[in-house]
Amino acid sequence: MRSVAIATLFFVAPVVSNTARGVSNDADAAFSAIRDAYLVKYKPLWLEAQTAWWEANTTGSDAAFDRKKAADNALVTLHADHGVFAQLKSFKDADRISEPALRRELEVMYTTFKPGQADPDLQKQIVDIANDVEQTFNTHRSKVGDKSLTENEVREVLSKTGMSTEAEAAWKGYMQVGTKVESRLRKLVELRNKMARELGYKNYHAMRLDLQEIDEAAFFALFAELDELTREPFSRLKRDIDAAQAKRFSIPASDLHPWHFGDLFFQDAPDTQGVNLDQFFEGADLIALTKKYYAGFGLPCDGIVARSDLYERPGKSPHAFCNDMDREGDIRVLCNVKPNLYWADTLLHEIGHAVYDKYIRRDVPFLLRTASHSITTEGIAMMFGAMVKNKDWLINVRELDASQADEMVHAAAAALRAEKVLFSRWTQVVVHFEHGMYTNPDQDLGKLWWGLKKRFQLLDPPETVNRPDYAAKVHILTYPVYYHSYLMGDLFAAQVHDYIARTVLNTDPAETSFYGQRAAGVYLRDKVFGPGNLYSWNELTKRATGEPLTAKYFARRFVK
Repeated sequence: MRSVAIATLFFVAPVVSNTARGVSNDADAAFSAIRDAYLVKYKPLWLEAQTAWWEANTTGSDAAFDRKKAADNALVTLHADHGVFAQLKSFKDADRISEPALRRELEVMYTTFKPGQADPDLQKQIVDIANDVEQTFNTHRSKVGDKSLTENEVREVLSKTGMSTEAEAAWKGYMQVGTKVESRLRKLVELRNKMARELGYKNYHAMRLDLQEIDEAAFFALFAELDELTREPFSRLKRDIDAAQAKRFSIPASDLHPWHFGDLFFQDAPDTQGVNLDQFFEGADLIALTKKYYAGFGLPCDGIVARSDLYERPGKSPHAFCNDMDREGDIRVLCNVKPNLYWADTLLHEIGHAVYDKYIRRDVPFLLRTASHSITTEGIAMMFGAMVKNKDWLINVRELDASQADEMVHAAAAALRAEKVLFSRWTQVVVHFEHGMYTNPDQDLGKLWWGLKKRFQLLDPPETVNRPDYAAKVHILTYPVYYHSYLMGDLFAAQVHDYIARTVLNTDPAETSFYGQRAAGVYLRDKVFGPGNLYSWNELTKRATGEPLTAKYFARRFVK
């Protein structure tokens, strides 16, 4: 599963500079005063919300989730202030803020307050339901026969078993969480759409894109381009996967069902090379490998690891997250590490988020001391996660011996290409499902879901499409209209990786994981991480790579 930077009701969470800066005109001074007054109220509430979030996701306790709800609702109340929003809108409309960082702070405050102008009671209902749903996911265990399996255990069954009945039972056991939360998802969609309409948007999907500084027409044009680029390569890949999985389960390819593909949502590619990549991580100390890797190009993460919660236990969230607790250096990762390829990738991914946060310059105002966008932080995290399939990483970090290296490197390179193409198709499912759900929530959502799974993933449904399997994907409920950040992040990652390799290191992107290359760490620290949110994601991309976000580098490297 891909991780999620914490996303709540609002677009950009934290706000406000904690130091007075020089101002150049009356408008700058007036806005600075509003910003500083806001900080006095905002910062303690935000810190409480961060602490409550961590406690809730590491313990799963009712008391912790009640504390989280209270903290989230306090922020709803703060951002519902119509008077402050009117002042922000006046500043924005007048366009008289002259200092660039102040202008950016105004943009961030405006997009934070705007959704708060809807009915506060409506917003609190959304917060309460979303927290209840998150707790349900954290505590869900899949009933498989007389066993109660964690998500990790379900994934292990799906990835390893050759018995159709066992795979089906595990897959359907996990999908039961969708049945548990389906009615709450429908309520969330109703309330979110109502909130969006109160704010002048046609629906919640359109509102979320606007508040993320994403043009809707350009957004769907980009996804149409990616569909065209990946459709035929994925079709070829799917035929290979079908043949491999049919052989694994000793069934005709025509009898393959969603539980036969090694993953809950067919978002990760099963092995088609005949090489079990997990075997190269059995018994490995993933924590030590992760620390070695990041230190190897000048971005050490030892302090982050020491503060993190990395192993599975009852009540804890089964997923993976990174959270910057205070924007002063307390950055933590939540994982459920096992010695396998999936968790090697995931751990590098989450620490990627963390080093991004760590190396944002401390002179950047508190309001802007965050990643430029979910696209940029997800892109960096996905770039690092993918390094576990990079030849340079496998040989120099994992230290495979010569007899292992050739076999592993070939299989890993093929697996990485398959992973990127397959994940792009899966992301299309989520993007188009969310758009369809918020545009027409009264339609048959099961039919919509499985129609999109057939279109983009070439998957046939189980015995019926009349199932709430869509509600088993936590992002759709608690991190709405966010999933596109992963695929757009992949484009950003391919573009950044290509620039570093060719321009900074003068090498082939496929040949470097940046290990031992301090220049790569310096570039990332100064050009990508350091500015924080001083620039929009579009501007940051241009400043860091010399051109706007494009699919060409992703296609050049992964689409064959």
